[in-house]
Parts: sequence; C-alpha cells; structure tokens
Amino acid sequence: EDRAFQAEVMAGKGSFNPETTRALHLEKNPLSLALQEKYKNEIKALKEELIAMKDSEQQTSNKTSAKAKGIELDALKLNKRLKESFREQISLFREGVYLLTGFKIDMIVDVDRPRFKVRSVYAEKESDILEFMWPEVKKGVPAASLDLLNTEMAEILSKDTCFVYMERYNSLPAFMASVCLSLFEKQTMMSG
Repeated sequence: EDRAFQAEVMAGKGSFNPETTRALHLEKNPLSLALQEKYKNEIKALKEELIAMKDSEQQTSNKTSAKAKGIELDALKLNKRLKESFREQISLFREGVYLLTGFKIDMIVDVDRPRFKVRSVYAEKESDILEFMWPEVKKGVPAASLDLLNTEMAEILSKDTCFVYMERYNSLPAFMASVCLSLFEKQTMMSG
C-alpha cells in the first residue's frame, strides 16, 4: 500500500518511466496558446509604439521644416531690404559725385572690361559725353588710369587746350577738371 501511494504521488507530480511511458504534447495545449497570445499582444504594443514614434518624428520634422521655411523667408526679406538699401545708397552716392564733381557717371558692364559714360552738368547737349574703358591690366596690378574712347565730345576736346593734361601729363583728373572748367566758362559766357 505504501508503495502504491508513492506511485500515485509520483504520477501526480508527472513522474514517469521513460522506457515504458511516452509523453504526448497536444498541438494546441493551453500553455502554448497562452504564450502565443502574450507574444501577439507584445508585438501589437511594440508596433503601436513604433507608429507613435514615427508620427512624433514627422511632426518634429514638419515643425523643423516650418522653422527652416520661416528662416528662409526671413533671409529673403533681409536680402530684399539689403538690396533696396544698397540701391538707395548707390543712388545717393551717384548724386553726391554729380554734385561734387559736376559729372554724371554711368558704368556699363557689357564686356569683360567695364565702360564709363561721363556727362558734364555743363554739357550743351545730352549727347555730349565722354566714354572711358577700364584698361587691360594683369590680375593683381592696379590700373593707373582709364582709356579714353573715341566719341564726338572726345574729338572736340582733343583739339582744345584742356587735352594738354592728357597728352603731356597723362593726368585724367586734371583733364576732367579742365573739361569741367572749360564747359563752365562756355556756358557762363553764353548766358552772361
């Protein structure tokens, strides 16, 4: 009896003789079903967490791109303001040069070397202009003077006494001052 009781206890604990007994595992046993359910729930929770992280990342990148667009718009506004300010300053500078020297100077950049159209405040006609071109110089070497181009006004002035400053002294500033004085004298003699 004692032995039978021990055998029942051992059998109740799941003890068996592997030589005489075989254990069958059910395909859908409660333990494997519980584990499958647990893993499915865990996978579902991880997927939801991943989707939530992606959404928050997109919102952050959208905010960042919105900020970048805002910065870009600010940069464009600043650039526009700077251009307007620069244009105003150039206009003021040109007017100051005109009032100080008596010459309206326009720069034309249509070739590799810029040209300058110079018109005196004392010119008789609008077409009375001198044209100068930046000389061909090696890079890094400063220009000593500008090249006077052939215009109707240049032809007339080449026969005038003021051209001596160009021929003899090779001085463009003295030549331009002499032109200004010469035109001023012609205009005041005509009117007065």
